[in-house]
Amino acid sequence: MQVEYLARISLPDEGWDVNMLEEACWKASREAGQNLFISALEQRDGEVVALAKGETKGRVPRWLTTRLGYVCFHREKVHGGNAEGSYPLDKAIGLQPRQKATQWVQMRACELATGNTYRPAAQLLSAEIGDEVSHGAVWSGVQKSGKALRREEDQRREAVFEYGEVFEGDGEEREIVVTEMDATMLHSQEKDRKKLTVKLGVMYSGKELESETAKYKRYRLKEKTLYGGIEEPDEFGEKLYLKGEEKLCLSKAKHQLVLGDGDLWIKNIARGPYFMAAYQLDWRHLTVKIQQTFSDQPKLVSELVDYLYSGQGEKMLSTVRLARLLCDDRDKSQTIADLVSYIESNRDGLYGSRSLRGNVEDKTVLVCSTGAMEKNIDTVIDRRFKRHGQSWTTQGVNNLLKLRTLWYNKNDWEAFWSRRQSCGVSFSPN
Repeated sequence: MQVEYLARISLPDEGWDVNMLEEACWKASREAGQNLFISALEQRDGEVVALAKGETKGRVPRWLTTRLGYVCFHREKVHGGNAEGSYPLDKAIGLQPRQKATQWVQMRACELATGNTYRPAAQLLSAEIGDEVSHGAVWSGVQKSGKALRREEDQRREAVFEYGEVFEGDGEEREIVVTEMDATMLHSQEKDRKKLTVKLGVMYSGKELESETAKYKRYRLKEKTLYGGIEEPDEFGEKLYLKGEEKLCLSKAKHQLVLGDGDLWIKNIARGPYFMAAYQLDWRHLTVKIQQTFSDQPKLVSELVDYLYSGQGEKMLSTVRLARLLCDDRDKSQTIADLVSYIESNRDGLYGSRSLRGNVEDKTVLVCSTGAMEKNIDTVIDRRFKRHGQSWTTQGVNNLLKLRTLWYNKNDWEAFWSRRQSCGVSFSPN
């Protein structure tokens, strides 16, 4: 098929500049693109209607939002013959019954919404295609696409963990895979909940210097993979594992290390039947708790931190226990008791990464803090979901967060949309 359209621009004889030329060319190219789009569809309509051999009922208009703007084309309505459905053209070009936008527009709307609130995202998309798109249409597109992505995740989890389907990632064996996990709270607009707990996991196979000559050393995570959602710990851990298996071949890794802030659910995932990883408590969280507990005893704080960093965790614990016995203030005694419980529950994670030393070549991954996790909590969640005045529903967060983390994972974004093809997002001109 070959379609042609002659484009012309008009400029005043004198007084035009490069900006006027640019504007005239952009409008002409957009007009030409729309006419080529319509001509190609009408030509294709004639071909498929001839093959349908049914009774024609007249030409019916249909609006479609494209990267060229709103396009209205007419196609023949057919009854009988070998036509499946009333409009043979729709099936021939892959249009769904209620689809009002092309896949590019749907994908671009979701992409803009992952980094901007819905109104600015709609404004940016409107500027790109040259016609107005409502923020409600962008929101609707995110919800439908996010639900489709969650459905894929649920189906894979069910196949592996309920029906025993074998799932192994394709790729080379890694020396070590490090997983950092944490949770943060969002404001809820649901009546029975004030806060929503969002979990995030970041996985990587090592660190590398960004620059050998830089004055200050900065490291980049190798093969960084993200996964997040509002989910129960068991579900989150299983889906995180499947993402790691897909991207980093977890089952083939020689060593696994999980880092957390001391919450029990993180430790349970690390020691679960699928990760079976060494567990490391984030020293920064422990240090902060020590400083808060003994804020009026700086020498004791210094002593406890020295014990921690010198590998004398048991001595640190016994010193805290002794401080509790000697304390005659009921409130402070309870605070110290909480610190003791925290250390005891994470006792085997005080030096989890050190237990791997000598077995792992890349020492830069054997860290004792969740610095990478804290940074990704800020960039992935806080910067999009904790803006001034924002509150969320569980579904709203989950659908958008799935798309946002997908966008951060290399190649996953394009792969999802190639599978998705057409999700029938409804974009309104208003």
